[in-house]
Amino acid sequence: MAGLRAYFDFRGNANPDRVRLSPDESRHLCGSLRARTGDEVDVFDLSGCVKHCKIAVADQKRAELEILGEVEIRKPKTRIFLAQCMPKGKVFDDIIRQSVEVGAAGIFPLVSDRTLVRLDGAEKDKKLDKWTTHIVEAVKQSANFSGFEMAQARSFSEFIAGAADAFDLKIVASLQPDSKPIFDVLESAPDAKSVCILIGPEGDMTPAEYAVAAEAGFRPATLGINVMKCDTAALFALSAASAYFAR
Repeated sequence: MAGLRAYFDFRGNANPDRVRLSPDESRHLCGSLRARTGDEVDVFDLSGCVKHCKIAVADQKRAELEILGEVEIRKPKTRIFLAQCMPKGKVFDDIIRQSVEVGAAGIFPLVSDRTLVRLDGAEKDKKLDKWTTHIVEAVKQSANFSGFEMAQARSFSEFIAGAADAFDLKIVASLQPDSKPIFDVLESAPDAKSVCILIGPEGDMTPAEYAVAAEAGFRPATLGINVMKCDTAALFALSAASAYFAR
């Protein structure tokens, strides 16, 4: 694999032998990284497609690359998703980057009863574009080319309604008395092909939301004896699941 990386959405690419990068990607590759004609680059999208390329035109406004071949990616046997009740400020941006770095397959941003963030239709589209930029940056840094799904923000109830049969194992981070250590919950489903981890907002989920999640099959799991911030909890839980299923 090449040391240089660039993003390109291969969907709808009319030329099977060549790609033309966006102005932003061209500027980053040929400007910031000082790539030159003839340099080899791994070009990826967020569906898990990676192609090994060579720069044909090193233009900071519209770089063109010749496709040399497909890069075979080792994909994890278990896809791990994060359902995150959105925190305020830039905390969610950090959660996105860290999720990519530890090998998550995607994120579902949720609006729960105690979520302070509220987005309308236009804001949802704007946020999704911003989040996708963070994902691309994190893929370049981490080389997690296995694909990443970034959903639009949706209500907690809407997500739960569709989650019941969508994952082999569903976990909700919890300090409730009936919660089991997360490693015990993971070990109960060693052959799971898809896992979803639900993390509440800064003020935690309400008792009613915990009850609805339990009805949908989410199993309560503790992350230790300490109370974590939501971004710490997300990183801990994803790292634990990623390490367990990578064995």
